[in-house]
Amino acid sequence: MPEAARSTTGNGYGASIRVEGLGKLTRALKKAGVEIKDLKAANKKVGDVVVQAAQPNTPRRTGALAASIRPAQRQSGVVVRAGGGSVRYARFVEYGTRKMGARSYLVKGVHDSQDRWMDVYEDELQDLMDQVAGSSDGTGD
Repeated sequence: MPEAARSTTGNGYGASIRVEGLGKLTRALKKAGVEIKDLKAANKKVGDVVVQAAQPNTPRRTGALAASIRPAQRQSGVVVRAGGGSVRYARFVEYGTRKMGARSYLVKGVHDSQDRWMDVYEDELQDLMDQVAGSSDGTGD
């Protein structure tokens, strides 16, 4: 079952959330005849669901942090990131520092929207499996 994990982005200032377990799922789907690119639409929808859930939780002074939250598609999933450019504090707001407590907006957004993004994956996977079953000739090959 996919689950959320947190990480920092390569520049050290941003924060991101990625869904783990999709690699295992995509390998199983590939064996069933489903191409990874077939999940591209679902990954985009999931990213959008998480962004919409995270933005209201984001602390606001100028709105720049909330505006920096965006999904980034990967071959086997989606990553939701915040920060970059002039928003160099995304990671510190999300995870805190020695002097400031964490004010989680990405992780909270992932957890608050989990039912919705799991439904998106479930619906998309069911559609894909129905397509695979419909294209099968019943011989098991």
